[in-house]
Amino acid sequence: MDVLQVEGLAKAYGARRVLRDVTFSVAAGEVVGLVGANGAGKSTLGDVVAGRYAPDAGLMTVDGHAYAPLSAADARHLGVGAVEQLVRLDPDLTVARAVFRDTELAGAPDARVRARARAVLADVGLDLDPDRLVADVPRFVHGLVEAARVLAEDTRLVVMDEVSAALTPTEVDGLHAIARRLRSQGRGVLYISHRLPEMLEVVDRVLVLREGRIALDAPAEGLDPAGLAVATLDGAVPAARPEAGPWGTSAAPVVIPVARTAPEAVPLPRPEPSGDVALEVRNLRVPGSAAGLDLTLRRGEVLGLTGRRRSGLQEIAGALTGEIPAQADAVSLHGEDRPVTADPGTAALQLAAYRPDDDAYGMDPRETIARTLTDAEWGRPDDLRTEIATLRGVIDTVHRMNVRTMSIRTVFGALSGGDQHKLALARWMAATDGDVVVVHEPTRGLDLRSRREVRRLLDDATAHGRSVVVVSVDPDELAEVCDRIGVVCDGRVEEWLDTHEMSAADVRARILGAVATPA
Repeated sequence: MDVLQVEGLAKAYGARRVLRDVTFSVAAGEVVGLVGANGAGKSTLGDVVAGRYAPDAGLMTVDGHAYAPLSAADARHLGVGAVEQLVRLDPDLTVARAVFRDTELAGAPDARVRARARAVLADVGLDLDPDRLVADVPRFVHGLVEAARVLAEDTRLVVMDEVSAALTPTEVDGLHAIARRLRSQGRGVLYISHRLPEMLEVVDRVLVLREGRIALDAPAEGLDPAGLAVATLDGAVPAARPEAGPWGTSAAPVVIPVARTAPEAVPLPRPEPSGDVALEVRNLRVPGSAAGLDLTLRRGEVLGLTGRRRSGLQEIAGALTGEIPAQADAVSLHGEDRPVTADPGTAALQLAAYRPDDDAYGMDPRETIARTLTDAEWGRPDDLRTEIATLRGVIDTVHRMNVRTMSIRTVFGALSGGDQHKLALARWMAATDGDVVVVHEPTRGLDLRSRREVRRLLDDATAHGRSVVVVSVDPDELAEVCDRIGVVCDGRVEEWLDTHEMSAADVRARILGAVATPA
């Protein structure tokens, strides 16, 4: 029996038609993957099913009954729950209380809630103390806590929207354990993700959403990540960066058709870093986290750092940006020695850092693309030439990043999540001083084409002499954008991987193998 049936669903925002005649079903005890390029309408479809938005047309049923929720709360009452990538939990709750909030155990005694939460967390392999405050849990683990909560809800269908985007491989295993438990209970799961290899490990069937329509509905068995990635792009990948078109016009991205082969079969050439050393750190130590890290970053290099959640990775990144007190035997930036101090206010290194953590990426969702991408003051009658040059730069950025929009007057909040991410990163890279920077999760939640656009953005930066440290737990992201990757275990780099000498599949396998043993 089908838990969810969707027929003829349509949704538009102004002149932009996001969903067009979408029809599909999710059976009881089935996990259905939903994939597509950025802007294809995946999150909008998930939001409509979860009751956050009402469709413009179409019908939905849950367990054979008409389903037209008025809100997300109403959807939960009608049997449909949702887990978002960046869910916001009350920081004053314990993990146990967060897992069972809005359930029949919400008002139960602490001991009972704690015991039930410990059992649920252990059952799905989540290494979290139920008495720990949500405020002390890493932001991206909040999605796992919320996913555990749906096990306690009386829901028939669960929408998981990009929950795995910034999870470590071990945490993804926990998420998949939750999805499998829901399936074993006879519930349905709609699993939205860009991390295709991981998604195919847990789903029974795959839907490909393209240009707002279901372009493929097929069993997961027999599908491979490479072919599925190409299918989401309509059988095409970028051939070259699109150039800006004439003033005031839109230039379509340049694409070439390809066969269903692995993405690494058509690799982008990566510029070789120079031999000059941009940053050198000797015996970096963060008390209780980093036990002694040696790091050498060359001019024009993209260097990745990865590891488990408790490996010391985030503390090392915080030490590089001066946010966490650290000690080192020596620090040199472009050959100039820096004073070594444990005081965060006078830290030897205070590298600029980009983190895509906030809603709308720290931008005003009501502001236009044009205003978002420039800080220039407009409207002065004696400065028309500067204003025109600024707007040309905005249009060039929109074209280079392949943003799906009809106008630079579109408000930032109306863009897809992937396009928001790309523009936020491009703006940060352009506005940030310093030729050595730290970037967290630069391709989080992006499709294959968008990942390559971010790669080009980083390559442009390194071609002009910048050096970049990428901090990520996604092995595919690291393989795509980095020259070298350091796998952090117990506060030091256990292994260095040179991506120029390895395939993306080998890089992924080496990272997964290195982080398989708890740190």
